[in-house]
Amino acid sequence: MDDQSGISPALLQRLMDDDESLLDRHDPKVEALLIERLYHNSFATRYLPIPMLFGAFVMYKEYLTWWHIAGLTLLYAAGTFYLDYQRDRYTNSAPLITGGGDWGLRFTFGSAITGITWGLLGWFCYPPGDFALQAVLGVAWAGLLISAMSTRAVHLPAFYAFMITMSVPPYARAILEGEPSAIYMSFFGIILMLSLSFVAQVNNRRERFAIALRLRNANLIGDLDRARVVAESSRAEIERAYRGMLGEFAAAQRLSGHGSWSWQTAPEQIGWSDEFYRLLGLAPQSCPAALAAWLERVHPDDRDIVRGHYQRLRAGAARDHVRFRLNDRDRADRFLQALGESERDADGQVARIHGILQPAEN
Repeated sequence: MDDQSGISPALLQRLMDDDESLLDRHDPKVEALLIERLYHNSFATRYLPIPMLFGAFVMYKEYLTWWHIAGLTLLYAAGTFYLDYQRDRYTNSAPLITGGGDWGLRFTFGSAITGITWGLLGWFCYPPGDFALQAVLGVAWAGLLISAMSTRAVHLPAFYAFMITMSVPPYARAILEGEPSAIYMSFFGIILMLSLSFVAQVNNRRERFAIALRLRNANLIGDLDRARVVAESSRAEIERAYRGMLGEFAAAQRLSGHGSWSWQTAPEQIGWSDEFYRLLGLAPQSCPAALAAWLERVHPDDRDIVRGHYQRLRAGAARDHVRFRLNDRDRADRFLQALGESERDADGQVARIHGILQPAEN
């Protein structure tokens, strides 16, 4: 079966291998961008659980004192404000690619503070003998864990710090109480933790790969931009040199009184220099370069001479020379002479003609 995409399986495999190799490189820029993505992802979700926190205070008020409520509120606020403070410092730091591990450690510490808040809440709010409230506590724990996986998986230490600190206290309380229903829920909770850890690993790998790929593309784009700048600079220099050469060539023809013309086959094109126009008594570029325009400026009795000169060169004459009069009412005896040569391609066909025009003695 033909590959309609134009990419062979071997090339596709090599591209995939090269892309996978990006994950083996410990680029500090990747780490910095992962931290930045972590800060952006978790900014809003750090405030969303606050209503849940106060809802828990209302629902489990029989198991909490005001000291518990005040302490947990202050602890969660401290962790949240600490993360915001570190985020502001990180955003304003320059360059961001330095100290990526240090910033990641700070966010991991902040995640542990917010995680232990929920863990202590699960410890203090644990309702012995009330399976319904235990189930609500388990559902709230699962929701927080899934939310943390979605926002913190880009930085695995922060995710694991949050998961462990929020899970150990309620799990320990369930084991210490020894109620079968709570132990069963804890068992399924551990399975959920393992499953979400696997998902977090996959998400982290995908995020790390996407960032590394974007960085590589950014480097390639930067290389292309730099190459384009160099190419444009070189092109501008070449154009300046070319214009300078044209100016010198025109000046040399003007001083020597010689004009030049050329003809090429692919594409068919005739060109006259400015001095060629002047020798024919025309303003430069005043009409298209063509044999008819040339013949119009030649004396009627000499037009066959010029026409034959042109045809012999087109037929492949290596060199040809003619002398003719201009059709000039003011100077009927004004003579010019033309000299031309032809060039052949690899197949022996005439590909180009060069010719010059200069005044001739009467």
